[in-house]
Amino acid sequence: MKKWIIILLIIDLTLAAIIYFLYKNDLLRDPANIVKMILDIEFINNLKEKSKILYLDVKNFILNILNLKIKERSESKTSDFKADETVQEKDKNDKGVLEKNKNKEEATEQTEEELIDKKEIEIEKIWEHRSGNYFCIFGFLKNMSSNYAAKDVSLSYSLFDSEENTILRTSKIPKLSYILPEQSAPFSLITEISQDMKSKSYKVDSINTTWIPFDNNKIPNFEVSNVALTYHNSRNMAKGFVKNFSENDFSRTKIVVAFYDDKDRIIVVGSDYLINLIVGESLPFIVDTGNLPYWQKRSSHIEVFIFPKFDEI
Repeated sequence: MKKWIIILLIIDLTLAAIIYFLYKNDLLRDPANIVKMILDIEFINNLKEKSKILYLDVKNFILNILNLKIKERSESKTSDFKADETVQEKDKNDKGVLEKNKNKEEATEQTEEELIDKKEIEIEKIWEHRSGNYFCIFGFLKNMSSNYAAKDVSLSYSLFDSEENTILRTSKIPKLSYILPEQSAPFSLITEISQDMKSKSYKVDSINTTWIPFDNNKIPNFEVSNVALTYHNSRNMAKGFVKNFSENDFSRTKIVVAFYDDKDRIIVVGSDYLINLIVGESLPFIVDTGNLPYWQKRSSHIEVFIFPKFDEI
């Protein structure tokens, strides 16, 4: 269809050229002269030559228009492609920025969580006791974290004389296996010292531990019953029963008993182990402090702490 339009356009232009030529040569007023000119071979040849030139000019004009249109379309596609590339690159950069911001926010949230979740062990209470060649420290350690258990706890402390000179520095592992999040546990540190060591004061230098992520929904549940306390030959003894209300059986469970005097101070800490504490069942325990090397006074009351094997919680 486009070819026919082009041909008709060429014919129209040719006729217009002929009419214009006749008009310029004053032939339109004289038909006889027109016939004469038409019969003139030279005139015909000139007309053909001029018509050919006009045809070529018109053809070139139309081709130029078509080439311009094709070029514009090509440039438009190239521009659209470059625009798409730019958009894609922008989207890629935006995604990269979003990813960096997300990672930064996650790191910030983690840092804030660590700041809020205070991974620290604090000494709640502490008492000292001297008996012969033994210097004893008793107290409570509290795990301040909400999501981490403190495992493999050890304490370092120093003894000083009356002039505040260090006479002994030692590190001990207290009688506790671990401390669950936001819980407290008793500890005892017993150090043998020579007679010539005149200790006047002491200081806990550091508390070291390993932090283990812990799900608070897994905290075990026990019940202690039928507790009896006896004292004989400067040693204290506690008896009772432990019932497992947890969801797991425990192959080995440590029982730690804190013995208090009538002023609510820990005077001795003892321990025992239960084997195969099954869910729903009770087992008896006996904690006898007779194996401790120092003299003890009578305890007025006790507190029982239960530590199942950490890997089985």
